[in-house]
Amino acid sequence: MKKLLTTVGILALLASGLAACSGSENSSSSANQRGEPAKAGSPTEISVLIGKSEIISQFEEMVEHYNTSQDQVKVSIISLGNQNAFDKMTTLYASNNAPTISMMGAEYESMHDKLLDLSDQPWVSHTMKGSLDYIRDGSQIKGMPVSVEAFGLIYNKKVLDQASGGNFDSATVKTQDELKSLMDKITSSGAAEGAIHVSPIDWSLGAHYSNILFADQSSDRDQRHKFIKDLKNGTVKLSENEIFSGWVNTFDLMKAYNINKSAPLSPVYDDGPIALASGQVGLWFMGNWAYPQILELDPEGQYGFLPVPISNNAEDYGNSQISVGVPSYWVVDAEQSTTDQQKAAKEFLNWMVSSKEGQDYYVNKLNFLPVFDNFTAEPADSLSQSVLSYMKSENTLEWMNTYYPADAYPAMGTSMQKYLADKINKSDLAKEFEAYWTKKKSN
Repeated sequence: MKKLLTTVGILALLASGLAACSGSENSSSSANQRGEPAKAGSPTEISVLIGKSEIISQFEEMVEHYNTSQDQVKVSIISLGNQNAFDKMTTLYASNNAPTISMMGAEYESMHDKLLDLSDQPWVSHTMKGSLDYIRDGSQIKGMPVSVEAFGLIYNKKVLDQASGGNFDSATVKTQDELKSLMDKITSSGAAEGAIHVSPIDWSLGAHYSNILFADQSSDRDQRHKFIKDLKNGTVKLSENEIFSGWVNTFDLMKAYNINKSAPLSPVYDDGPIALASGQVGLWFMGNWAYPQILELDPEGQYGFLPVPISNNAEDYGNSQISVGVPSYWVVDAEQSTTDQQKAAKEFLNWMVSSKEGQDYYVNKLNFLPVFDNFTAEPADSLSQSVLSYMKSENTLEWMNTYYPADAYPAMGTSMQKYLADKINKSDLAKEFEAYWTKKKSN
């Protein structure tokens, strides 16, 4: 991803402009999902499984607009319910009700043979260099990048300005001690009720917070990926790994200053944007996909990202970087969808990233940072600008969790939840991580 960001550059992005969903299942599309022909004169019905609950209302608004703007295609949204994306996809395929379009990340490795080749689509020539590498299957391209995404410590600038007694500078937090000092200032100044909100969600802890552990292992990509292989081979002892130790110590800081420390597993996702946007806390570990909800609650607010430092040496790799990548892709089913549905799915995807209306929704309603050079809509919100500033300065970490097995984040997320709730200690956490990865030795 760093190679991608270095090659593309900030000007190209500006010029052009993943994990738990809800929605409403549309049973009227079941006939088409079984491959039965649509009635003459009726629109082709397709379904979309979307992996982001935080943008569901905005996505529904976009779909409604698309459905009413033409009479050839009708799009419906499938809910994840209480399942993760991999389990939901597996269930739908097993019941012969596969989504026509899915938002897919790590599930791709297990399901790539079920997907349609999209290499002939017009958006392919507009994608940024490197953004299709993960989704290539030989000569075929089996997905359209959804968005550039980033995660780290989102901060409410109004709270941090008050806590620091002036204009807060994000460059002042590059070590654990500086992060602790900032959280002390937030709580002691009365700027907020608490320093940080920690979302105890398995994908946030098991995919995103864990990403820092793997990404910070080395500035060399090959070494980072070798670390995962070594974990699988059982040659890594996390209890002896300096990065693991620092990474857990930073999480201990987050636990200590967590506004919900008395009941750390009780918050749900929606509590996060409310806590941050209302000024109850100054920090929230999350990603830029949360901005639509923050915007609704605090349209005039200013927000940005802080890195997650895991040592007291400001020069250590990872202490000045945030995680930035292309974590998910729009894919089209090739196994259970009809030819008409596949054609309709391609049209809908092209509309999203090629039409003026689609681009407007994509950038200004869904708050996606596009991976295409043909966008005229440009992101102007403060959180997107913060992401772009890290990209411009090349202070970015790889999304290592893109290369996790599909069940990795639920497994590591469960272990992190136990640690958050003080059910296990640091040594136990290391052992549980090692036990998970050694089971993946053959992969």
